[in-house]
Amino acid sequence: MAGTAPYDHTPSLDSHQDPESKASSVLGQLAPVPYHDLTSSLGSFQDLESKNSNHDRPSIPTSLWAEGGFLGCLTLFGGFVGSFATMGQVTSFGTYQAWYAENQLSAYSPSAISWIGGLQLWVMMFSGGFIGRLFDAYGPTPLLASGTLIYTLSLMMTSLATRYYEFMIAQGFLLGLGAGLVYNPCIAASTARFRHFAGTSSGIVLGGSGAGGAVFPLLLQRLLGTVGFAWAVRIQGFIALACCIIATLTISSPLPKNKNTPWIDTKSFRDTKYMLVCLAYALICLGLFIPSTYIVQYAQAQGLSQNIGFDLLSIMNAANTVGRIVPGWFADKLGRFNLMIPSALLAGISCIALWLFAHDTATLAAFAVIYGLFAGATMGLDVAVTAQISPPENFGTRVGMSYAFMSIPSLVGGPIGGAIYTSQHGGYSGMIVFAAIFNLLGFVFLMAVKLMINRNIFVIV
Repeated sequence: MAGTAPYDHTPSLDSHQDPESKASSVLGQLAPVPYHDLTSSLGSFQDLESKNSNHDRPSIPTSLWAEGGFLGCLTLFGGFVGSFATMGQVTSFGTYQAWYAENQLSAYSPSAISWIGGLQLWVMMFSGGFIGRLFDAYGPTPLLASGTLIYTLSLMMTSLATRYYEFMIAQGFLLGLGAGLVYNPCIAASTARFRHFAGTSSGIVLGGSGAGGAVFPLLLQRLLGTVGFAWAVRIQGFIALACCIIATLTISSPLPKNKNTPWIDTKSFRDTKYMLVCLAYALICLGLFIPSTYIVQYAQAQGLSQNIGFDLLSIMNAANTVGRIVPGWFADKLGRFNLMIPSALLAGISCIALWLFAHDTATLAAFAVIYGLFAGATMGLDVAVTAQISPPENFGTRVGMSYAFMSIPSLVGGPIGGAIYTSQHGGYSGMIVFAAIFNLLGFVFLMAVKLMINRNIFVIV
């Protein structure tokens, strides 16, 4: 039941176990346990429907196919495609930021323009709280279908926009809402089908956003010079429509529909670990999206062309794809907290060590790769970490609530960065330090939760 006292992922290997049993227990540490099983060892996997009748011990799936089967793998494919079209577009806002600054919205400051991208993220994430409840009650298909219509409409309206408020409505509010209705079910459905391989499955789905973030800037760069802004956005809209239709037809959830789940799980507010994890996510999001929002403009400020800036954003998002997929697989082996914590730390350090001193293409490309990898890993593991400390029956609600916590920082992070830039009269150092500090603060709170689960920092968590 929702609100049951949280379990601790503390390993408890019996010293009298035979080696084979110990090995099985160690492997069992790598996946979330049923929320109510307080006596379980760290991550002892239990299928939601059955147990091993001989030893009262659940069998551990050895592959994605063994756990999720055909429908599970089909859900991963649809989730990757849906994430490609939605979050991939959202993380590409840096291309629009640079374009608007020189064209339709040249009279506005970078901070004002970045509110459009911030509003996208806020609506997409804040709506996750409600979408998670609807996912629990009705499953993914109705959400995906309605999101496909709203998301496509938003891009078509953006292609016609000429004024600031029109961009705020079409590309800010409507695109964020449509993206949320598609993106959130992609994440929730994949993790619902893969409890043992939660890190791998969510990493694959989230990898779609990095792939989209790599493709859309390059596509927009080519189309702007050939067909103009309006048709460039419309073509991206048609691509998004096709991807979202595929996602709607392929994504499913094995969980029974539960219309009794509360819209807000108030009992989760008393779960200290969950609340600290949400706080860590929120702090990270204050700085996480600043590099992708401003790297194109930063490149131009260093004397590089806008096309090189677009290429750097694509490189960052391509590295983000790898950072979301590969660490997810390792996280299922080595522990989800164990991978997410150093990723947040290194994402922050890379801003100080590289971006702050990057004045040429090579150094900026190195920063784009390194930051993309670790920022991708940080956000690629958030759903898996939430799953690890959440009950299965209201998982969708908890994931949605965590995204709602992240929504406000995602809304204001970019504009705060732009305001710092303006206060420095075109200087970027303050913005860069700001992004680094909040990644590092997120690292501190994630480490606190890990130590609450087990004080041995070398234990798989």
